[in-house]
Amino acid sequence: MNNIPTVILAEGAFEDDGLCKTAYGLLRYAPESIIAVIDSKNSGRDSSEVSGLGHGIPVVADLDAALKLNPKRLVIGVAPAGGGLPAEWRKYLVLALEKGLEVVSGLHLILGEDKEFTAAAARGGGRIVDLRKEPADLQVASCRAQQVSAMVVLTVGTDCNAGKMTTSLEIVREANERGITAKFCGTGQTGIAIAGWGIAVDHVLSDFTAGAAERLVLEAAADKTARLIVVEGQGALTQPVYSGVTLSLMHGSLPDALILCHRATRRFTEIVNLPLPPLKEHIIQYEEAMRLVKPVKVKAVSLITRGMEESTARRVIDESSRETGLPVIDPVRFGAGVLLDALLDDSLKKQPLYSGTKY
Repeated sequence: MNNIPTVILAEGAFEDDGLCKTAYGLLRYAPESIIAVIDSKNSGRDSSEVSGLGHGIPVVADLDAALKLNPKRLVIGVAPAGGGLPAEWRKYLVLALEKGLEVVSGLHLILGEDKEFTAAAARGGGRIVDLRKEPADLQVASCRAQQVSAMVVLTVGTDCNAGKMTTSLEIVREANERGITAKFCGTGQTGIAIAGWGIAVDHVLSDFTAGAAERLVLEAAADKTARLIVVEGQGALTQPVYSGVTLSLMHGSLPDALILCHRATRRFTEIVNLPLPPLKEHIIQYEEAMRLVKPVKVKAVSLITRGMEESTARRVIDESSRETGLPVIDPVRFGAGVLLDALLDDSLKKQPLYSGTKY
């Protein structure tokens, strides 16, 4: 975020950490840049009172109130299903662009292709940044991700909004703190906003989604000191709404290890409300889906225990570890050391592509 004074638009949704995952991600990983959150329902409160994040950051009623704090950037902090733009938000974006602000959007709607917004930017000197706009020169995947020397890790989930981005960032932070050069590959709008680069793979034509994942791995590996590349996962194999992008990420990034991410309180999938199978079943599905391309294992489980008392969280973590036979931790509450240790057990080892061997 480059420490540019930023206001987050979370109108009517700030209490919902799923719908407002972009806002929550920025408040957790780039709080030094955030000067206000817009949400009329919670105006007058501190951000931390609503979200548990961003202590000292005010929640204001509208953009007029936020403008008094002299922001330079407005970020849309809500990620609605389908990535559409609520009609009532257009006035915020037009005003921001007319006031010369940079407007950052992770919506599927490309603001830079909307005449009302481009005209407002021209009038006021504002700038539009569409995080989901894909590169024009993407190619299909060709297993080139296997050529990198660094270990590639992909976070996968039991559902959407299961902590894949958070887990990826926490593993990278833990590795770098230990002196292991690690790179994060953002594949969604929030991860890209935090990291400053990436490709929003859910906006890419299906033939090129795996190629986009491959390209991210190759670009991260351009840093020859990198020993670990962590690719942010999307969706889930058992989430029928987003399973296509999940499989493309798996086969495009060719990971050497998987980390399974799960929200501990969830019993049914989002959107379609299907019952979630046990964690062991998810592990079997992910490993089987990779087996005939590049056999890899789920090395650990990242369990998001937000909303639980600490004693309950620790009990659920222990139960999940016994169930799966794998290391389990909530990396936000207790750090990502357990997850990184599970990867280091293989000494950051590259795994071979499928060779016809029976498994």
